[in-house]
Amino acid sequence: MHKLLRRALWTGALVGAPALANAMIAARAGTPTTPLPGDIGYYEWTYGRVTYYRMGTGTPLLLVHHPSVGGSAWEWRKVFPALAESFTVYAVDLLGCGLSDRPALPYTGPLLADLVHDFLEDVVGQAASAIGSGLGAAYLVNVAVRRPQFLDRLVLVNPVGSVVMGSALLEEAARLAMAAPVVGETVYNALTRRAALAQALARVYFDPRAVTPELIDTTYTLAHQPGSRYAGGAYLTGGLDCPMRLAFADLTQPVMLVWSRDATHTPAADAADLVYRQPKARVEIMERCGLVPHDEAAGIFLTLAQKFLQEPEIGQLAA
Repeated sequence: MHKLLRRALWTGALVGAPALANAMIAARAGTPTTPLPGDIGYYEWTYGRVTYYRMGTGTPLLLVHHPSVGGSAWEWRKVFPALAESFTVYAVDLLGCGLSDRPALPYTGPLLADLVHDFLEDVVGQAASAIGSGLGAAYLVNVAVRRPQFLDRLVLVNPVGSVVMGSALLEEAARLAMAAPVVGETVYNALTRRAALAQALARVYFDPRAVTPELIDTTYTLAHQPGSRYAGGAYLTGGLDCPMRLAFADLTQPVMLVWSRDATHTPAADAADLVYRQPKARVEIMERCGLVPHDEAAGIFLTLAQKFLQEPEIGQLAA
């Protein structure tokens, strides 16, 4: 009887200590604030409430961020107001990110691509141009091929998904482990410590001075809201990938690839594969930038994007 009691106490301690630590981390993370100017809106999607920001007048332009751990529409903070001078700009927090809901779902790339599709149809309600970064760009490509009438022109920033990588079996095993209530939260918190996030951000930016305390604090806060581990864990295990190489060849819309020569995760050489599949795609290489040139070199990025988006009718790629 005493042995059983001791085992029960040890088991409770082993489970309770991590649970307590997880609760303390969540409590200390703080509450995120509205990151962008303009009007804030809420889209009641099938799987949860999605937050978005709207600003400006003119033809619609949708911004889709990369759904990294702690990622959100805040990624566009340096270009959002300037773009709103020429467009009605929508910047969406993907489900599981930013100020959007974080339901306990098996998050996947196709799920988030469906969100982009439905947002264009239900909220924007007319053909729009779009800018997407990283996996956000891959989601736009898949939507543009599936429903070409929704998207007029695309600006794709260091798109992820031109090459398929990873093991589906390993990704599923990792996802199941991350979904476990205490174990999953503990593993996720270990992978998203403040120091770990700072190191990850240092690989995102070319200039280490861009990794400011504000950037680290905002990323940490967003990464540790209740339910963050579901989308965040899916990202860390490759579950949010959305292959776009084959779909890219079927695009009919004008498209511009903005690639950072110094981006580590998406080498500029990957652009050659996409241009081979879609020779009419325009490519702009930005120097001394990492994965988010719209943050590190916002002025140059704006010049490139606005020129492309505001050109007179330039026809369709397949024409």
